[in-house]
Amino acid sequence: MRLIIVRHGESEANVAGLAQGSSSVVSNLTARGREQAAMLADKLRDIKIDLAFISPLDRTKQTAEIILADHPDTKIEFTDQLREKDTGEFAGRPSAEMYNAWKESGQEFGEFQPVGGESWYQAGERIVGFIEGVIKRYKDSDSNILIVGHGSVFTYLLMWADKFDPKKDTTKETYDYYHPDNTAVAMIETDPVGQPILVSLNDTSHLV
Repeated sequence: MRLIIVRHGESEANVAGLAQGSSSVVSNLTARGREQAAMLADKLRDIKIDLAFISPLDRTKQTAEIILADHPDTKIEFTDQLREKDTGEFAGRPSAEMYNAWKESGQEFGEFQPVGGESWYQAGERIVGFIEGVIKRYKDSDSNILIVGHGSVFTYLLMWADKFDPKKDTTKETYDYYHPDNTAVAMIETDPVGQPILVSLNDTSHLV
């Protein structure tokens, strides 16, 4: 089994510097975001994708639609478990406002929970739990499974897959190292007992 982990293409809110989160705030792909997704589609065209799990937000659905245009037989499932970290009261507002609120709180980055939202730790545990379920279900298969989602939660996921504990040793440098750019691709496989193996991290060579 192989998990193909893909962050969505550039969105309007990315460009505007707004906190998107997992709310219903509309944030479509930009023209560049669609171009990024199309270039990634070219990269993945010859890989058989058996199943796709996709966050139901606009930017991820649009990215997946472009990628999967060449894979008409792929089974698709949308799941809220892949949504981005819920930014609560800061959804649709400048990301700098949420950053300043975190700094003023005096909390660790991963512990800070906006009003009505999630902490990074909570969102990370949510997505890891989902991926653990996927691995348990498909680890004995030869399936290629596409996962299309979001940067912040994927950062936590990729740390976990690389046997790095996000709750103990996360620094700005390590967060930035694991954080995927738009349409970056990571690959996770499993060992014989179903433990994750991070075989590639945030490949953006298709954008060159």
